[in-house]
Amino acid sequence: MSYTYTQLKSSIQEYTDNNETSFVSNLNRFIEAAEQRIFSTVDLEYFRKNASGAMTSGNQFLAMPTDYLASFSVSIENSGSKVFLLQKDVNFLQESYPDSTVTGIPKYYAAYDVTNFIIAPTPNANFSTELHYYYRPTSLTDSKVTITISRVAQPTNFQLNQTITGGTSGASTTISTLTSNTEFVVTVPTGTFVVGELITGDSTGTPPTGTIVSISPDTTLTWVSENAPNALLYGSLFEAYTYMKGERDMLDLYNGRFSEALGRIKDLGEARENTDAYRAGLPSRART
Repeated sequence: MSYTYTQLKSSIQEYTDNNETSFVSNLNRFIEAAEQRIFSTVDLEYFRKNASGAMTSGNQFLAMPTDYLASFSVSIENSGSKVFLLQKDVNFLQESYPDSTVTGIPKYYAAYDVTNFIIAPTPNANFSTELHYYYRPTSLTDSKVTITISRVAQPTNFQLNQTITGGTSGASTTISTLTSNTEFVVTVPTGTFVVGELITGDSTGTPPTGTIVSISPDTTLTWVSENAPNALLYGSLFEAYTYMKGERDMLDLYNGRFSEALGRIKDLGEARENTDAYRAGLPSRART
């Protein structure tokens, strides 16, 4: 079992028996909150990434990736050897190397702000760099579909990043890629567009319009939606039922199911991914 975004939002509405407009408009919040609980609780190899880059000679700062959350290691190539830098506090670096114009082979790094590392001493060459880090995975709510329309009312065409709204469904989303004047990629909306309905783009002048001819299926899966569907479902239901101010026993039920599913992921990420039978032996439990 796995969930696309379209399938998951339908399941949430079916479990809660709620299609109220404000509830539907908050579906993304429920799903993203559940994802965040999983990401912040479980340490999985899947949530690790490597990024290659280069330091600039005379520049003590190194840009972080946009999806960076925390470091596992930072290394540089020096004379054919890989050298790992030690992570320290910014205060330590600035006290130990107060003059940023003095350069040398880097030994330390620290998170300077939300977008940059600070390196010490300041690099004396353009060292190749490898960052191994914990990253922020793409949310299931960022799933995309392609919409094809039969015509565009002039004088204007649809534009990149323009918000479009369905005249019948009331669904609304933003154009992320323009393939042509009659075909574009959009983030799947919380509502559901209908083939045959008129869509209108937001505009300060005459808005562009078009009739939907086809909508590609939502087939996007994330690691969590494919490998931990119960955790994602029950985590989302807990958030949804909290929004609804539901009964305590149902909140406890959803949270209990979420915790049970989360335990299985933690077992994978923190007990199975980082050991093997050769070193640790097969799991042994009491007979029942």
